[in-house]
Amino acid sequence: MREAKEKKEISGCLHLDPRSKLLILVLFSVVVMIDVVNGQAYIVRVIMTFIPVALVCLEGKIYIGVRFTVLFILATWLQTYAQQHFGGVPGMLILFLCYMVTQFAPTMITVWYCISTTKISEFMAAMNRMHAPQGLSISIAVMMRFFPTLAEEYRYIRDAMRMRGIQFGGGKATKMVTYRLIPLLFSSINIGDELSAAAVTRGLGAPVKRTNVCEIGFHMTDFAILTVMTILTGLYLFYSLRSGVKIL
Repeated sequence: MREAKEKKEISGCLHLDPRSKLLILVLFSVVVMIDVVNGQAYIVRVIMTFIPVALVCLEGKIYIGVRFTVLFILATWLQTYAQQHFGGVPGMLILFLCYMVTQFAPTMITVWYCISTTKISEFMAAMNRMHAPQGLSISIAVMMRFFPTLAEEYRYIRDAMRMRGIQFGGGKATKMVTYRLIPLLFSSINIGDELSAAAVTRGLGAPVKRTNVCEIGFHMTDFAILTVMTILTGLYLFYSLRSGVKIL
């Protein structure tokens, strides 16, 4: 059942190699280190921001791309509006929240894209191709499986509380810890144990070279997207440094 769901999640008209996704994530991490608010560098940044949105839409998750686009446009407009009409602590709070969205949301959606469209077996095969240490590969693989499973468990807990008529702690915010967070905490412990057992069952960490039946490799789409991302990252760095922006 879980394998069928996993295959359904990664279905789409575009499927990049896991190494291409990792490189895209690294490039976005470089972009996040530099903060610009105007000029040519900002235009390049906006273009780069919507590349992972396009990739998400091509993978069949159009509603996620639409939500992010609306959120980004709203945060950008609200940030500009708050600078002109708000002041004091409320203005600083609004500007901080908008800054977090515009600055880090592109990297977050890229991480979500990499996790939701990559099988663990494909990821392990890619890490083996790159001769990465097993400790690093296994840690990232467990993390890629842990957070989606934890989010799924939280939805189950939320639905169970809603069926019992308990919403927002039954009118008391302090009860949120009892009704939501404590069950989620125990679920996370069980998830960690199950993932550890699954890793041992599949032979991860064994002192032998593992084989893999997944067929991975670079295709024309990989080279095209990586070329575009590399060029845009180079332009972004060039325009940013020329304008005197410092790296965070």
